[in-house]
Amino acid sequence: MPKLKLITYGCQANELDSERIAGLLAQEGYELIEREEEADLILLNTCAIREKAEQKVYSRLGTFQLLKRRKKGLRIGICGCVAQQEGQALLNRFPYLDFVVGPGQLTSIPKLLDTPAKRGIATARAPGFSYPSIAPVQRRSGIKAWVSIMEGCDRFCTFCVVPFTRGRERSRPSQDIIEEIRNLERQGYREVTLLGQTVNSYGKKLRPPTSFVELLRKIDHIVDGAVRVRFTSPHPANVTEELAEAIAGLPSLCEHIHLPVQSGSDEILRRMKRGYGRDEYLEKVALLRAKAPGLAISTDIIVGFPGETEEDFQDTLGLMRTVGYDGAFMFKYSPRPHTPALEMSAQVPEEIKGRRLEQALALLNQLSLERNRAYLGRTVEVLVDREDAKGDHARLAGRTRQNKIVHFFGGGVVDGDLVSVEICGASPLHLQGELVSSQASARRGKGFDNPAAPIYDSPNRRGEG
Repeated sequence: MPKLKLITYGCQANELDSERIAGLLAQEGYELIEREEEADLILLNTCAIREKAEQKVYSRLGTFQLLKRRKKGLRIGICGCVAQQEGQALLNRFPYLDFVVGPGQLTSIPKLLDTPAKRGIATARAPGFSYPSIAPVQRRSGIKAWVSIMEGCDRFCTFCVVPFTRGRERSRPSQDIIEEIRNLERQGYREVTLLGQTVNSYGKKLRPPTSFVELLRKIDHIVDGAVRVRFTSPHPANVTEELAEAIAGLPSLCEHIHLPVQSGSDEILRRMKRGYGRDEYLEKVALLRAKAPGLAISTDIIVGFPGETEEDFQDTLGLMRTVGYDGAFMFKYSPRPHTPALEMSAQVPEEIKGRRLEQALALLNQLSLERNRAYLGRTVEVLVDREDAKGDHARLAGRTRQNKIVHFFGGGVVDGDLVSVEICGASPLHLQGELVSSQASARRGKGFDNPAAPIYDSPNRRGEG
C-alpha cells in the first residue's frame, strides 16, 4: 500500500481541503502516515494569505530535495493557494517538484499520479467548486468537523489574495449541506463549523436565493440540540439583526463570533476597501451584544498597512479597548501578489510593524485576562477534546460554547463528552477548572454557561505575518 505524507498550512478551509485530499487518495489505496521518510507521496497543502506562510512552504519543500534523491519513486506535490498563485513558476523554481494543484482542481491529483514520468500542473484562472463531493472526507477528528458552505470571495479587499487563489463567491446548495451535517450527526460528531471566506453572505447567488440565517435555522432544526454549530468568518457588512437574533435564539448555535475588523482607523479601512467604517463596525458589535449579552467576540487585525500612521494605529488600540476582544489573529501587513496594496505608497518599515504588533499583543493579553477572570467561580459546559490539552496527556481539556479552552482533571471522561466544569483559574490563553459532573449533556443549550452579566469568551489566536 503506497504511503502519503500530508502537510497543511493555513486556515480551516485548508484543513478541510487536506481531509478531502486524504479521502480522495484513500480511494486510490494510499495510507496516511506521519513520517515523511516512509512516504511514497508528499503533498504540501499551502496558504498564500501572508508572505511568512508562503516562505514556510518553500523552506519545508527545500528539505525534501535530498530525500527525493535518496528514495526512488518518491513524488512531491504542492496543493492549495500557493499552487494556484504561482502555477508553473513553482515547477521552474523547484526541479524536484512533480506537480502543482490549485484548490479547485483537487480531483486532478490521481490523474497526475498516473503519469509518473511527466511533471504536471492543474490550476485555473477561476478555481471551480467541484471538490466538496470528490470523495468521502477522511476527517482528522471524530468529534468536530469542518463543513464548507461556500467558497471564494467577491470583496476584493486591497490586501487579500483570496479572490485570486480561490475565485469568486460560490455557495453550495443548502440540501447538500444539510445532508452532510445529518450524516455527521449520525456518525456521532458533537460539533460542526460552517466555513466560508465571507460566510454570512452565503446563498445570494443560489436560485432561488437562500439566506445564511435560513440555512442556520434549517441546521438547528435537524440537529435538535445534539450538535454544536459554529461558523467562520463573517463579514461585518453582512451582520444583521436577524443574524444577531439567530445567535441569541437558536439552541445549536454557539455564543461566539469571529468578526474581522483589520483596523480601527477609518482611513486605513478605506484604503483596505473593507466596505465599512469604524462607527459602523462598533454598531454591529453593539447589536450583537444587545441580542446576545454573553457573546464572545474575536477578530483579525493587521498592523502596519501601507499609510498607517501612529494616529491610525492608536485608533486600532482604542477600538480594541472599546470592543473588549477576547482573542485575535494579529499580523504585520504582508505584501501579496496581485493585490492593490502591493503598489501603494507609504509602505511601513518592518521595525515599526514589529513594534506595533508587540503593543497590540500586549493589550490583547490584558483584555483576555480581564475577560477570563470574570469566569472564576462559574460552572461551564465543556466539550471534551484532548487535542486542546496541547500534548499534556495527564489533564483533560475542551471548549465552552464560547470557544474558550478549559483545562481540568477528572476521571471517567472521554473525548466527545459534554461535562460540567467549575472554573478556578484563569490566564490570558485558557481557563483552569475542576470537574463537577459528566452529565452536562442534559443541560446543554442556550444559557448554560452564559452568566447574567456579559462574559466575552474566545480563544486567543495570534501570529506574525
